[in-house]
Amino acid sequence: MQIVFISIATAALLFLLGAIVFSQSHGPLAPGIKTYHSWLLGGAAIFSFACSIWGRQQFAKGVETAKTSLNPLERKLTMYRTSLIIYLAITELPIIFCIILSLLTGNFVFQVYAAVLLGFMLPAMPRKEKVIGQLQ
Repeated sequence: MQIVFISIATAALLFLLGAIVFSQSHGPLAPGIKTYHSWLLGGAAIFSFACSIWGRQQFAKGVETAKTSLNPLERKLTMYRTSLIIYLAITELPIIFCIILSLLTGNFVFQVYAAVLLGFMLPAMPRKEKVIGQLQ
């Protein structure tokens, strides 16, 4: 589970770094969109907040299902892994959205916001003690 988490987080980080290099070397892809900066930033904030709530709800539901099931431990861990992957996919959506916005507008604020969102994703990293505590 840690390998999956690290892979997903590293992919988002590499995409973020690649977008920084690309936007610095080539400039914005659609500079006309920059006039809507405030609306785009507000939309990104609302989208990230909604994805955060939705992801936490899905993860909590998956963990609760795994915890209360009568399945053996191996099946419970599979259910936990599935809910973690769903959580990571949902919380990664606003990160990718912000990176795309930064590529389109050339505005560095979206890159910073994507990095902050990536930082918020890191506490969900599964550790042995944490997984055991959540499944008990």
